[in-house]
Amino acid sequence: MTPRILALLAAMIAAIALAPSASAQFGRDQIASPDAKELYADRAVKKGWYDDAIENYSTACNDKDRQRAVWARNCRKLADLYRRGKGSQQDYGAARSLYNEACLKGRDAESCRQQAYLSFQGVGGDEDMPHARKLYQKACELGDQTGCGGYGSMLYRGQGGPMERDKGKQYLQDACAADDEWSCERARGFGLPERTGL
Repeated sequence: MTPRILALLAAMIAAIALAPSASAQFGRDQIASPDAKELYADRAVKKGWYDDAIENYSTACNDKDRQRAVWARNCRKLADLYRRGKGSQQDYGAARSLYNEACLKGRDAESCRQQAYLSFQGVGGDEDMPHARKLYQKACELGDQTGCGGYGSMLYRGQGGPMERDKGKQYLQDACAADDEWSCERARGFGLPERTGL
């Protein structure tokens, strides 16, 4: 090969290596819609066919080759059934394990918020304020405004860690400004002014 062709090939290889990834070119990955089995499981829950729902949610939850948001969503739905005692005995330990996995590995904000509340209240065992605070913070980082309000409330009151009133106030007011009514109620309960709009 001539030096000119080699230089051209080297330039093409460099251009390919430096090209942005598909997600950078086309934006964030879209979360897959529920497939037929998940839709069936959702209908089964409404009809009280909990064994079918548990089987289908379990299969999807355990399939980590699927898109993360999809398996995490199915893990959360399965955890909801265990927490409520639908289709099996009420099992807060199994629910906690599933919520934690869906939250911390699956980045499912709703799972974070749900387990944070259960840990805060001590449902199914002793209160675990540090864990609740960690999960509310994670829910907030994932964009859940009620999670932000929960995290702010715990910071403001010094629950599950050091008291950080200014930081807690900011989280509560920002969540309230984002139209989270629970956060607005907490802010009012603490005598904090509500902020309107971000």
